[in-house]
Amino acid sequence: MHAGSWLLSLVLVSSTAIAHQDPAQPASTGTMVQAPAAAVQPLPPETTAAPADEGPLFPLWGDKVRKAGFELPPAFGVMVNYYYQKSSILISDLQLGVNNGPLHDASFIQFGDSNAHANALAIRPSVMLLPFLSFYTVISSGNSVTEVNITSPTTFSTKASSGAFVVSLGATAQFGYKGFFVVADFNGSVADVERISDLMGSNLLSFRLGYNYRFGRPGQSFSFWLGTSAQVIGLETNGSVKLADVLPPPSQSTIDQINARCAEFRPNDPRGQACQDFANKLQDWRNGTDPAASVQYALNKKPKDVWNMLAGVQFALNRNWYFRTELGFLGSRTSVLVGTEYKFDL
Repeated sequence: MHAGSWLLSLVLVSSTAIAHQDPAQPASTGTMVQAPAAAVQPLPPETTAAPADEGPLFPLWGDKVRKAGFELPPAFGVMVNYYYQKSSILISDLQLGVNNGPLHDASFIQFGDSNAHANALAIRPSVMLLPFLSFYTVISSGNSVTEVNITSPTTFSTKASSGAFVVSLGATAQFGYKGFFVVADFNGSVADVERISDLMGSNLLSFRLGYNYRFGRPGQSFSFWLGTSAQVIGLETNGSVKLADVLPPPSQSTIDQINARCAEFRPNDPRGQACQDFANKLQDWRNGTDPAASVQYALNKKPKDVWNMLAGVQFALNRNWYFRTELGFLGSRTSVLVGTEYKFDL
């Protein structure tokens, strides 16, 4: 998760992915944490003497590649990484219900700019099945905070914080020639997010183009790359939330404004019922007759921008230890990933 992607995807929470990156990005809920992207494992371009004995079983066809003059990194790896993502999200099609009753159209509530902040600590085991194809899984746990701005029927801002547990599966295709390499990665994530009744899904697709510079010591190298990443998060979210967890204590003037907005709907407009139920809940909360007031909700949310840019570096101390940093930038999503990986053969 790269988790990425994971965590944007959480609304009233956030990603991810990211994901994108040696995902997520959670997301958000508002943001779902997305999963980190796959490790950069280009084929080193320098030729070496053909080994006298056969190498390890994985990657398959590895002996043929080594005899052709290429040196392969160890096939198995375990990475530990930290991932942070900030992203803008769009919220729409809100429905509200009270006391576990039916949900009603709540489009009388209008949203302004909303942002999700997600961070996660992840472990990512991987295996290079073929010299050009690796598979990995990401297991991450993190937290997301979603900042939601309401512009109508009254104006206020609120924050919601939620924890999330994310599992991602991904595949990486990698090719290298004379120090240059290209990497394509895809992973899918499933997140269990507090306050959201259903599991949330997200997908991350990324591409990287870079160069691997080798030092004199065996296995020691420095790589850098640029790339792009697309994060797609499941759009439907539903759950139940305590008003006190996501809203400031309402003033009587705020409740009066909402009641005035409710009165504008025609008698047969379903939005009027949802509006009045919501106003009544706020009034009960203010009067102290329902201190644990809660509402059920359903909504759609998505990242404001699907694509953003990536830039990263990796230092290989030797054939076993790798240290990586990657930044996401441009558009409405920014991220940072820092990780350490240990690779080995079996």
